[in-house]
Amino acid sequence: MELLISHTLPAVVVFIAVFMGLRKFVGGYHANSHLSCMFTLVMVMLAFSYGICNVSVQIAQIFSISFIATALPVIFCIAPVPHPNKPMSEEKGIKLRKRSIILAVAFSAAVIALLVLQYRKISLYVSSGILLSAPGA
Repeated sequence: MELLISHTLPAVVVFIAVFMGLRKFVGGYHANSHLSCMFTLVMVMLAFSYGICNVSVQIAQIFSISFIATALPVIFCIAPVPHPNKPMSEEKGIKLRKRSIILAVAFSAAVIALLVLQYRKISLYVSSGILLSAPGA
């Protein structure tokens, strides 16, 4: 466990920054309590950490492109998704929609730039955050 955490901490930091930054605007599932929210987040981080340990640099590029190709249409079509635990007004929904699209496009552009610059693993961390923050993920 220590090896998993120590070797994936930078990746998890990048992933969580993208995931939480985007999830704030796209909506979707919200836990009933702070404890269940933290538990869910820890489970997502552990699954992400385990997953990236088993992906080669060559496959990272394919996954990065696939992840943004999957997440962007979902975000464009249905974000933000309201949840009973976090209701929103129509006006707030319009603001969140604009912000979620702008942020998703910006993060996706960063993924492409990272791929062009041959930072394939980092592009995987960012694209994973985009995919898992997409509503329904």
